Amino acid sequence: MLLEGKTDAALERLKRTVKEDTDNIMAYITLGNILRDKGFPIRAAKIHRNLLVRGDIADRQIETVLYSLVLDYRANGLLDKATEMAERLVQRDRKNDAYQQLLIGLYEEKGEWSKAFSYRQSFDRWRNKQTQDILALYKVFAGLDLVNQKSEREARLRFREAVKLDKKCIPAYLYWGDSYRREHRDEDALHVWKTFTQKNPDWAHLAFTRLKEVLFDLGRYGDIEDIYSQVIGKNPKDATVYLNLAEMYQKQGRTEEAMDTCQKVIETYPDSVRGRYLLARLLKQNGDADAALEQTFQALEKEVTNERQYHCSGCGHASQEPLWRCPECHQWNTYLAS
Repeated sequence: MLLEGKTDAALERLKRTVKEDTDNIMAYITLGNILRDKGFPIRAAKIHRNLLVRGDIADRQIETVLYSLVLDYRANGLLDKATEMAERLVQRDRKNDAYQQLLIGLYEEKGEWSKAFSYRQSFDRWRNKQTQDILALYKVFAGLDLVNQKSEREARLRFREAVKLDKKCIPAYLYWGDSYRREHRDEDALHVWKTFTQKNPDWAHLAFTRLKEVLFDLGRYGDIEDIYSQVIGKNPKDATVYLNLAEMYQKQGRTEEAMDTCQKVIETYPDSVRGRYLLARLLKQNGDADAALEQTFQALEKEVTNERQYHCSGCGHASQEPLWRCPECHQWNTYLAS
């Protein structure tokens, strides 16, 4: 009946079964699982919890009950109880991948990054597998918690640890610089973000706004131009760099250079809405209203969603900004620019 999707009929059969055969442990377990799936996790947990005090339940069935209880409590938002059951599961069978991953996932949900780090690190060693990128993100999220607690120095230590674990840990660099900026240590922030653009040219655009704000405030236009040039040298196909360069030229009054740069972007990426709007502003500024209007109309014909988007490679969830953990499928580091 369950395989055929007849959940209600299966539920009634199971109720009759446990009335007639109170020793049928699997019937109780399945009954509770169905109730949880139907939106009654508290009733499911009561059934599963009562099984643990029985003296006639086999060891393997105890593990099945504990696993069901984890899901019951999690569905009811009782993460502490869910974690307690998961910890009991791991204690019973430390070599079980599913139990380990279940416990790590609960620590992630609770934001217990230190415990998640410790368990994943030992789990990686046991599997002889490296997940340094995820371990680094644990440090990043721990750092963000410290930022919220106004502990900037401790937060920076976590961001620095993240970079040591994974030299390409994007958010660690960004938030590390942000922390310096909040303390008005602009030179330190610049050093971190410049290092980031050098080590991660494909993602350098994420630091451009930050860099521009600091350097423009300091009047150091040449520095930002140097950074753009370095990124272009390593990643000449990134339209974002050229557009930022064009905006900088515009701020400096170098209108012809700004327009030439925009034209290059549009020739290579004709669907670039940002490129056409910027060119339109420049043309209007230069007194060519007709050409500016034409570029505006062409920009309006393009979908804004054709601009840079990020998609989770696990479930396809789309975002205008890269997310380090998918809010839908909860996987880590799955966002790719498109």
